[in-house]
Formats: sequence, structure tokens, C-alpha cells
Amino acid sequence: MIDYPARLAAARRRMAENQVGLMFLVPGANLFYLTGLARQEPHPTDTNRWGDWAAGAYLGLERGPILVVPKLGAGYFEAEVAGKPWFADLRILSESEDPAEVLRDLLSSFDLRGGRVALDDHAWAQTALAFRRSLPEGEFLLASEIIAPLRMIKEEAELSLMRRAGQITAEAFERALARLRPGVTELEMNGEVDYQLRRLGADYPSFVTDVSFTGLPGGAGSPLQRSRRQLAPGDSVTFDIGCVCQGYCSDFGRSAFAGDPPAEYLHIHETVLNAQRAAMAAMVAGQISGAGVNRIARAIIEEDGYGAFFRHRLGHGIGVTVHEPPWLDVVDETLLQANMTFTVEPSIRIPGHFGNRVEDVVVVGGTGGVPLYDTGRQLYIV
Repeated sequence: MIDYPARLAAARRRMAENQVGLMFLVPGANLFYLTGLARQEPHPTDTNRWGDWAAGAYLGLERGPILVVPKLGAGYFEAEVAGKPWFADLRILSESEDPAEVLRDLLSSFDLRGGRVALDDHAWAQTALAFRRSLPEGEFLLASEIIAPLRMIKEEAELSLMRRAGQITAEAFERALARLRPGVTELEMNGEVDYQLRRLGADYPSFVTDVSFTGLPGGAGSPLQRSRRQLAPGDSVTFDIGCVCQGYCSDFGRSAFAGDPPAEYLHIHETVLNAQRAAMAAMVAGQISGAGVNRIARAIIEEDGYGAFFRHRLGHGIGVTVHEPPWLDVVDETLLQANMTFTVEPSIRIPGHFGNRVEDVVVVGGTGGVPLYDTGRQLYIV
């Protein structure tokens, strides 16, 4: 059970330390983290309800959170706030009201303690401009400066939910793998993964599902441009899939091959596994930075001559969003701490030839990183 009043208290302590009198959070990851207000499934198109730009939670050092929502769709938020006594009020904007006036009235009810205001990183530009007009002498910063350090260290209840999300994803992978045979298309495989995630209890995918075929002729498919290219003998297949379960994310990767893999591809797969193993072993709390872990994995791939084909960072933080700080990349010198969670996802992708990746979510511990997933990392042959 997550203690949301304790999270709000921790956020308020950080607000006080940073002389922030008010924090504004849109209905999204930060608000979910602090209050348990579940996010709605992402919309494939923009919505523009009356007063959308003023919608969100207003949290002061003592007052709030006050949740402001448009009248259209307010029933969802009424149901979400019910049973959450840490919300001070739910304010529904009617279409006869001027959202700018509502904003000014709300701001006047808070003690801003010098005028510093933290705005959600995903607030609309319209929202930021309205705050600026209402508080012309105010100083603004990003809410992530307050909340991100809290989100980096996972509680056991969070790890439990992330394990469940991983279990769903691993089972969806295994069910989809059973459909992987010559003649199936990328489009069909991506749809199968999404179907299985839903069927197994996921809220929705945590990012755009990406099952890609690489081989001759052709290349890797794009997750945003589903290919009707059929799997053929000699193709390699990479899975990059994940889901959201009760608000927490998974991110999972495995590789397969259609037919008998050549010796070079078997060697590539072993190189990727060696890079992942070395990275996880190095993830000792208080001993190494994100950039340091990235260097260790990258060096193994470079020494094998494939450095040019490992084209992305080694990994990223993960929790209530699928990509969040800190990062396992070239520049992030954040020192790893116990119960930070990261993806570790080395890959080698040679366009028009081979693609291989393995990815797990890993918890930083006292003797190294511990994977949340126990699905086999072997090369799957179809």
C-alpha cells in the first residue's frame, strides 16, 4: 500500500527547502505519483475541453491539493477523488466561467511565500503564460526539481507493481512468440503483442510496441509505420515492448531468429548478453554513475567491433513513466542509489543485415543490479 499523505508531506518539505509556495501539476505522472490520481488512457488526438489549460492540482505548503477539472469529463475525476481524503477540494470549471479568473482567484488563496511557483514539466504553454500574467513578479521553476528526486528511489510497493507489469509483458511476449513464423507481418506481430497485453490485465502499452524484422531484403520496421513485410527465413526479430499496470511501467526486450542463425549472429547475441551482464554487475549502490555503467557495456560492444551499431544510450530510469531520470548514458554522472530502477538494453543493429537486443528492468542493490524479469535471455529460434 502506497502512503500518499506521506508523499505529499515529502513534496511539501522539498517545496519549503526550495522556497516554493505553490506547485501546479497536470493530470499525469507527477500527480499520480503524489496522490494516486490514475491517468486516463492517452488520446490518439488532441483534446481541447473548456478550461483544459487551467486543469490540474494546485498544491501549497499547507493548502490543497485542489483539483480543477473541466466540466466535460468531470465524472472521471469525481470518481478518482472519491476515497482520497488528501484532496482538499474538487473544483469543476463550467463553460460560463473564465478560466483565467478562476486561476487568479485560486492563486490569491495561497500563501506563495515569496512568489516561487513550480509548474509541471508537461503544463501547456498557455498555462505558463497565464501564470506569468497572474504573477508578474513571480519566479518559476519546473516541478521535476521538486518531485524527480523522490521518484528516483522506489518503495517496495512500487517494485511489486513493476514486477507485475513485467510479468504481464513477459507472458504477452511468450504468447506473441507462438505466432512468430515465416509469413507473419510486423503489423500482425505488433497487434498481437498489444492484444495480449490488454488480455493479461495491462492498463495500456507503456510506449508504442515495436516488433521489428531485420534482414535482406528490407530493414527494420518503424513502430510508427507498421510494415506489412512478411517474416522470411534469415530474418532477425527484435522485441521492444512494455505495459502500464496500476500506473507503473515495464520495458522488455528479446531477440529471435527465423531459421538457423549464422555464426556471426550467434556471436552478436552473446556480445549483447555479455554487455548486459557486465553492466548489471557494476550497478552497485553508491559506487558508480549512470555514465560509468554505460561506458562498461559500450566498451564490450566496441571491443568486438560493433560499437558503431550500438546507437542509443544503455538505459534509462523507469517507474510511473517508462523514461525518466536518471539515465545510463554518456553524460549522466548521477551516482546510483539503492532501489533506483533502470532499463539495461544493449543492442547491435546492422541495417539490412542483423538486429539484436536484450532488455530488462534492473533494481540497483548493494552487490549489483538485480533484474525484475526472469524470462530467458536466450536467442529464440522460429
